[in-house]
Amino acid sequence: MVRKPGKMYRNLAKKAYTRREYMGGVPGNKIVQFEMGNLSQEFPTEVDLIVEETCQIRHSSLEAARISINRKLLKDVGRTNFHFKVRVFPHHVLRENKQATGAGADRVSEGMRLAFGKAVGTAARVESGQVIFTVYSTAQYLDKIKAAMRNGAHKLPSPSHLKVHTIKVSGRIIAAPKIAGDKIAAPVKPVEETEAAAAEPAEDAKGADHKGGKGPAKAEPAAKAEPAAKGGAHKGEAHKGGKK
Repeated sequence: MVRKPGKMYRNLAKKAYTRREYMGGVPGNKIVQFEMGNLSQEFPTEVDLIVEETCQIRHSSLEAARISINRKLLKDVGRTNFHFKVRVFPHHVLRENKQATGAGADRVSEGMRLAFGKAVGTAARVESGQVIFTVYSTAQYLDKIKAAMRNGAHKLPSPSHLKVHTIKVSGRIIAAPKIAGDKIAAPVKPVEETEAAAAEPAEDAKGADHKGGKGPAKAEPAAKAEPAAKGGAHKGEAHKGGKK
C-alpha cells in the first residue's frame, strides 16, 4: 500500500483516539529513547523548541527530528555536556480506510462511508506554544545547541521558534573542559604528597652528615688540634724554663 503524505494527518479533524484495547493492533512507536546525553548532572541553561501551530506530529517525524538534533549535539557539544529530552509522546492512534490503488481503482475502491479504518501509526497532538524538545547545557555551547535544534525543526510539520532560560541548579555543577587555546592550571597535589616530598630532603641531609659530611669532619680536626696546641705550649714552657 502506498504511504500517504504527511499533510493528511497534520490537522486535528476529530477527537483524539487512544483506546488501544479496542483495536486489532497498533504499529510500534518509532521513538527509540526520550532522554539522551548526561542524565546525572544538572545544567543552568535551558533551550526549548516551541511549535507555533496546533497540529499532529507523527512518531516518524518526531524520531527524525530527535536523530538530527542528537547527532549534531554529540558531534559539536559532546555527550557529557548536554541533556536532551523529548517532551511529547505519540498517544493518538492514526486510522486509515485502505483502498485499492492503480488502474481501475475508482470502480473497485468504493467502500463503506465513514469507515472506522485500520491503525497505521501514532501521532502526538500538540497545541500552539507547546514545548516539543528541550536541551539543558551551559552557556558556552549555546550557539551550537541553537544550530542543532534549528536543524531538527525542519522535520516538524509546524513552524517553530527557540526560547532560552536560565534555571537554578540545586546540585553540584561539574566545570566544563577547557577549550583549546585556554591556559590550563597545574593540578593541585594532595597534602599528604606535599608533606612526604618535604620530608625527603631532610632525610637526605641527615644521611650526608653520617657519611662523613661537613659537620663531623670539621669537629675531628678541631679535637686533634687541641692536644697539639697543648703539647706545643708545654714544650715552649720547658724551653723557657731550661733557658732560665
